Amino acid sequence: MAEFISTFITGFQNVVAQDLQNHFPKIKVLNLFDGLVHYKFDGDSRNLSKIIYFNNTFFVLKVMKGSGLNFQSLVGAVKSENRYYLVNKGSFRVRFVKENQFQKVDKSLTKRAEETVLKNSRLSLDRVSPSTEIWYSIRRENFAFCGQLLFQRKFTEKNLNKGELRPEFSYLMCSFAGLSNNEAVADPFAGYGSIPFQILSFCRPSRLFVSDISSTQVQILENHPGLKKDFVRVSCMNAFELYENGVSELDAIVTDPPWGFYEQIDDITEFYKKMFEAFRKALKPDGRMIILTAQQEFLEKAAESCDVKIKASLHSLVNGKKATLFKMTF
Repeated sequence: MAEFISTFITGFQNVVAQDLQNHFPKIKVLNLFDGLVHYKFDGDSRNLSKIIYFNNTFFVLKVMKGSGLNFQSLVGAVKSENRYYLVNKGSFRVRFVKENQFQKVDKSLTKRAEETVLKNSRLSLDRVSPSTEIWYSIRRENFAFCGQLLFQRKFTEKNLNKGELRPEFSYLMCSFAGLSNNEAVADPFAGYGSIPFQILSFCRPSRLFVSDISSTQVQILENHPGLKKDFVRVSCMNAFELYENGVSELDAIVTDPPWGFYEQIDDITEFYKKMFEAFRKALKPDGRMIILTAQQEFLEKAAESCDVKIKASLHSLVNGKKATLFKMTF
């Protein structure tokens, strides 16, 4: 089986490992780090580009482990082996990366790396606008690799509205939630709809309640063709009044409530307490809540006050800000 390396959002390594297994039952994970997975895969490599949360995906040419790793030894190890390249037509350039930052190296080292590619492939050298790239990467976990870049996700925050979650983050929230078909699910702070759209991508719920207190946002969501399904209900409502508006017997709530950074919320702890009490009435007794916040301390304080149990949590980054994702129950 060929080996590949893919990178993804920080904090989600265990979620990614499980989700990959669900997508490709025969996949074999070899190494798993924060933001990177190294695996064997014998399917069509083009299917890897369909994994929404992969940022960069590489065809592995060489892996090295141990302390004191450096680019000279990695280039030398690759040069000593006659490896084939998965993409063998077009042009290439070589890049050096250390702890996720591109590095400048001695020109002679770059030339040695380039000569290795020219010797073992039909690729031509183009340092300005190549069709593929060969990366030499060293990470802090005493792990280094050389790989051919196959796919690179171009989606950035510039493609989003202010405050909108990246779609891959929302998808991983759904995976963290363990959503399955025929569950009743809600997002009462839907905003631009990133989470509801990924819920529908992840599974087929029996009922999906999509709501927000902003009539402007709700109107946009009501007109979106992706939400025009008979089991989806889009409403303008206060998240504190779910049960009073007919939302009940939920299996899961997956949501990104206000953090109090941009909204006018006098007491964020009290806000979260009201939220929990509303969620308690709307959920089944064994229902679960998946909640994202950058206000971990205040959410935990509110949870303790409302007898909410934290079943799992992970730390990540949202638009450069530290955030925590919780799985909670009553």
